[in-house]
Amino acid sequence: MNKTAEQLDGEVCAPDGLHRALTSSLMKINSAFITSVIILSYVYSYKALKTLLRQNIFSNCTRIILIVCSINSIIHQTTMMEIRIRQTTRSITRYDSPCGIQFHSSECIIELYLYYITNFFSTYSVFSLTFDRFISYKFPSFYLSKQTKIAVVLLFIQLCLALGTYCFGFLGVSYAGYVPMCTYPPRLAKNFDTINTFRTVIMVASIAITLIILYLSVKIERKIHQENYNTKTRYNAFENMTTSKSICVMIILQFVCIIISSFGVTIIRSFEYLIPQEIYHTIVPFLPGVTYANLCLPVVIYYTTKRTIRRRKNKIGEMTSTNGNVESHIKWLKETWN
Repeated sequence: MNKTAEQLDGEVCAPDGLHRALTSSLMKINSAFITSVIILSYVYSYKALKTLLRQNIFSNCTRIILIVCSINSIIHQTTMMEIRIRQTTRSITRYDSPCGIQFHSSECIIELYLYYITNFFSTYSVFSLTFDRFISYKFPSFYLSKQTKIAVVLLFIQLCLALGTYCFGFLGVSYAGYVPMCTYPPRLAKNFDTINTFRTVIMVASIAITLIILYLSVKIERKIHQENYNTKTRYNAFENMTTSKSICVMIILQFVCIIISSFGVTIIRSFEYLIPQEIYHTIVPFLPGVTYANLCLPVVIYYTTKRTIRRRKNKIGEMTSTNGNVESHIKWLKETWN
């Protein structure tokens, strides 16, 4: 039954199941676990940003997108940590007060804004990265000459998607009622499940497009190796294929992590009336998919860079190790690449 704002504001006290969940040892373990994930993400975000600035292996367009997304992930992680610390503190200080342990939604306005805007921005990073690869593959000359502008346009669209999703979900919604912690949307927000479905569709479409681009990039690289003996052309094909492969890995990992919170939470919410409150509110805090995704992103950037640098050195070594005249060099290339 739909409740009015006045009715929701009257439900100050947490039900017994919710109160037990918020004060349980498992909830404190969860907070410690999420905090550990966030701290680890800080470490790798520093390494990833340092790598992108000093040892970048990506095109300038891809690099700009990854830098902005890394900064956004830091803001999101910091917001999540503040929310979890605030909730843990309240669960300890108000352990015996079911009527004071929850947060009124109006207490969470700033956290909700920062949490969900950065959450949606992280989700739609798959859009920017996918179209970065698509433009690079389909219009290589244009891509190489306009990389900064392309990055700015893609990031602007990504921001518009994030802000548009936030407005669709929360604009004009009353902040009535109480929530267990400030990651929960306002009680009267009715479009939350629709948003999660839309995010899932965007990510699935991005994965499909990226996999097609990767397949075509690998196919083209093999064809160039068989038919073209220009070192620069061959190496550019190798670089494009390697970048597409790295971006594909990032998008798939983002999808796997974010699907936990988008599709997974939607399923759990649909069966909320069948699940005991204590179990429901103990499971949900373990599903902040974007928090996990924001750890995976810098980890992939860092280790992909290290691996690619090693492969690049080996590839350049192969290309420059042959001595002799042009005829012998062409002969060596044929033997090496065929």
